[in-house]
Amino acid sequence: MTDDLPDRTRLAEAVFDEHPDQIAVIDTDGVIQATNRAWETFGIENGAQIGSDMVGENYLTVCRTGDDELGTRAADGIEAVIEGEQSTFSLEYPCHAPEEERWFTMRVREFEFDGDPLVLVVHADITDRFLAEQAVSERNDLLELVTGILSHDLRNPLSVALARNEMLASDDDGHVGAVERSLERMNDIIDDALLIARETDVVAVERLDLGDAAREAWSHVRTDGGELHAPTDASIAADRTLLLQLFENLFRNSIEHGTPDGADGDTETAVTLTVEVGDDGFSVADDGPGIPADQREQVFEAGFTTDSGGSGLGLLIVREIATAHGWEIDVTDGPDGGAMFVVSGVTVYD
Repeated sequence: MTDDLPDRTRLAEAVFDEHPDQIAVIDTDGVIQATNRAWETFGIENGAQIGSDMVGENYLTVCRTGDDELGTRAADGIEAVIEGEQSTFSLEYPCHAPEEERWFTMRVREFEFDGDPLVLVVHADITDRFLAEQAVSERNDLLELVTGILSHDLRNPLSVALARNEMLASDDDGHVGAVERSLERMNDIIDDALLIARETDVVAVERLDLGDAAREAWSHVRTDGGELHAPTDASIAADRTLLLQLFENLFRNSIEHGTPDGADGDTETAVTLTVEVGDDGFSVADDGPGIPADQREQVFEAGFTTDSGGSGLGLLIVREIATAHGWEIDVTDGPDGGAMFVVSGVTVYD
C-alpha cells in the first residue's frame, strides 16, 4: 500500500459507520456481531429498550418478540438465508413514528469473512418512494373511475340521444343538425379522454401499408365533403391501432379547422387532405387556413384549442402516439397554404 492511500480497514470502518442505512452483521445463530452508527442512532431516536447498538443480542429473537406477523416473516427470511435456502431476502414494511408515517425495506444477504459465514442485514428508509408509488396508484384508481364514467355512465345516454335525434331528422328545421354535431363532438371528446386515460402504449409494431391505414382512418371520421389523397405503394413500421388513431385525430383537426361553418358536403369549400411518404417518415397536409407560426408549439399541449367546442386533446394524443413510437412530429406550412404535420424518425420500407 502506498503512503498516500488510507488504511483499507479504517476506510471500510468509516464507510460502514457513515452509511445512512441501518446495517447489522449477524452470525449463523442470529446474534448481532456489529452495527453501524445509523443503526445505533435509530435505536436511540425510537426508544429502544435494550442497548442501542444491539451487539450481542439475538436478532431472530428480537424479530419474533410479540405477536407480530411482519417480525415473524423477517425472522423466517433471515433464517432461510442463514440455512442456505436462498442467497438473499427482502421485505418492505411500515415503521411509523408518532408524528410521521414511514416505510422501510429490509434486505438480507449472506457473505463470508475470514472463512466464517455471516449475514448482512440492511434497513433502508423508502418513505419517499412508497408515497410516490401510493400517489400513482391512487391516481390510477381515479383514472379508472373516470374512464368508467366516460365509457358507461356518459356514453349510454349519449347513444340514446343520438338515436332519438336521428328519429327527429325528418322534422329538421336546422336545429336537429346542430344538435347532432354537438352530440358527435361529445362522442369524440369521450374517445379522446379515454385514450389519454388509458395511455398510448405501443403494443405490436408491424409493417403497414400507409395509404391503406390512412384510407381506413378516413372512413371512421365525418369528412364534411372533404377529400383524401393517400399513397398506394408505401409501407412503414407502426402499431396499427395507434397509427389509425393518429390519422383520425389529424383528419378531424383539419376538417374542423379547415372547413368553413355551414359547408357540409360543399365540395368547393370542403378541405382536401394529402398523405405523403418521405425517406424518414410521412406527412399529412391540408389546404385549409393553416396554423399561425406563434401557435405551432402550443397546438400539441393539453387543453390548447382555437375551437370553443374543442377538447384540446386531439393533437396532444397525436404527439403522445408519435412519442410512444419514438417518432418526432412538427407542424409547418403545407404546399397548398394549409397546415402540414410532419412525422419523422419512422421506419420506411423501400
